[in-house]
Amino acid sequence: MTSSISRRRFGVLAGAATASALLPGGAFAQAKTLTALGHRVHQTAATTGPGGDATEGFRKANDANVNWVTFGDVNAVHERLLREASLSETSIDVAYLVNGRAVPRNLQLFEPLDALMKQAPIEAFDDFAPGLLAPLKVGDALHGIPVRHATNALIYNEALLEERGVTKVPTTFEELTELARKLTFKRDDGTQVYGLAFTAVFASNFLTLARCLGGDYMTSDGKIVAAEPPMVKTLTLLAGFYKAGVLPRNFATVNNEEITTWMQQGRAAMTINPFARLVTYNDASKGKYGGRFKSLLPPMATDLAGKVAFAPTVEFWSLMIPKNARQKPLSWEFIRALSSKAGTTAMALNGNGPVRISTYADEKLKAAMPYAADEAAALKASRIHLPAFDEQARAHDIFIEETQAAVLGRKPAQQAMDDATARVKPLLG
Repeated sequence: MTSSISRRRFGVLAGAATASALLPGGAFAQAKTLTALGHRVHQTAATTGPGGDATEGFRKANDANVNWVTFGDVNAVHERLLREASLSETSIDVAYLVNGRAVPRNLQLFEPLDALMKQAPIEAFDDFAPGLLAPLKVGDALHGIPVRHATNALIYNEALLEERGVTKVPTTFEELTELARKLTFKRDDGTQVYGLAFTAVFASNFLTLARCLGGDYMTSDGKIVAAEPPMVKTLTLLAGFYKAGVLPRNFATVNNEEITTWMQQGRAAMTINPFARLVTYNDASKGKYGGRFKSLLPPMATDLAGKVAFAPTVEFWSLMIPKNARQKPLSWEFIRALSSKAGTTAMALNGNGPVRISTYADEKLKAAMPYAADEAAALKASRIHLPAFDEQARAHDIFIEETQAAVLGRKPAQQAMDDATARVKPLLG
């Protein structure tokens, strides 16, 4: 049954509706609600801490509320997100996606942002770290805006360096390897101290060292270089470390919580971890070495110093708008607010890894993060562990499997990387 309303009658009704929207308790007085999906730390970083609520300006300017849907597990976030984005319509307006899931097949589920960017630009877009933008493109179309990062550094306990008579930090990769050996020792009470300890399940940790020698698993344009001399040399070195006890005996299974405990207890002298771990390590209530942990960008090998720039490994989260979302202009305003200079700084003060280089110059942030200058330099030169392609996750697992086989002495390093290359190549399509 079809009903019709005269233009005059429609105008009266529309006027009444507009009036009621302006009245407290009116039928249309309710604020809009934007639903954001992510990890619990994303909500905390955006709303809670010394930086204040970074969503406040967005909420006031748009008369909107933010409904957070969060999980404590990264996989749970992406299972829900990718399922929602595959439906004909979703109630999720904006979501966080980690770079490991930002592969072409997934990115195409999210709105290309170029048109929105043209209509309402993001403030000082050239301020974002360049290594965080390229992985978010399919062709020339940008599908996400970086919002949080974790960039790897070498973290060391300066008290243990002093204990072993070391007076300066290494300036070449060769000096770093000698330092790792020197910091491996057994105390009088029988406690074993490892010169280096890191989790063996992330390609980024191995690449933090391999890139000092010019090594990599794959180049940014998708070429597999794992079996070339620099990567093989790195794994041969690590296999020697493992055999000599520089790396822990349970190297393949140790997790980050254990690494944190070992660092705080002085059972490990150096680790590869994001800069942000310094806050936890330097917590004086968790061990006797509070305040003694420092960061260092791993130095390049002598023959590469000044010729090849070190590229720290980085993991990052981005804000995306599902293609099937219903409030895309509102979603874009949320993204613009959080990725503005003020939003980035507020979240950084709340513990978020800031994706803008200029944020590190903020005086409050420098006071809270003594390592701010080092992290800024690292972020500016950073690059993700593997290029984005649809089978990236499977390729990552293969590289790790073969890398562990080499380090644990189950295969010669060259054979392990030859095998990895043969197994990954078919995944590139």
